[in-house]
Amino acid sequence: MVTDKIICVGKNYLDHAAELGDAIPEDPVFFFKPPSSWVESPGSVVELPKKHGSVHYECEIAYRIAVTNGRPSLKAVTLGLDLTLRDLQATLKKKSLPWEAAKAFPRSAITGKWIAVDEFKDHLKVPFELLVNGELRQKSTGDQMRRTPTDLLGVTGEFFTICDGDVFFTGTPKGVGAINPGDVLTLRWADRLQYDVKF
Repeated sequence: MVTDKIICVGKNYLDHAAELGDAIPEDPVFFFKPPSSWVESPGSVVELPKKHGSVHYECEIAYRIAVTNGRPSLKAVTLGLDLTLRDLQATLKKKSLPWEAAKAFPRSAITGKWIAVDEFKDHLKVPFELLVNGELRQKSTGDQMRRTPTDLLGVTGEFFTICDGDVFFTGTPKGVGAINPGDVLTLRWADRLQYDVKF
């Protein structure tokens, strides 16, 4: 599928901001990943970058956006894996610089099978999980977000042009951690979705 950009929201779960020791922002924190960073092939092998320190996993609810008559909506939903060069990100934060260098590298945004939102209406109440080599590391529900996806989409549209087909990552809960070569990450959403990513 073609997309113009991947819109990402940071610090949208209080427990994740707390585990990083970050202040809680009043307004949503947005950053972007280019289409070249997107992988839509669950089960594939992803090579970890080797030059910039630790790479962290972040499991989150992701949406495919539809724009009809100029009005964006959340069309389909899945679980996404947002990869972060955590050491580099920490360095950039200390210098008050943008995060893109730590977020936008190739194959750093991975998505699973898309499910129509109309067919998964209670998805924000259904727990989603990330396991590393079979061990549970992240578990939450979308209704724990600080700002709802619909609210975030509206705020995004105040500042950026939203295009049909854009991908929207909505933030990660606590439990993020480093990925090691050979790890297998499993993203699971009850009985609706499951896929592996191998490193």
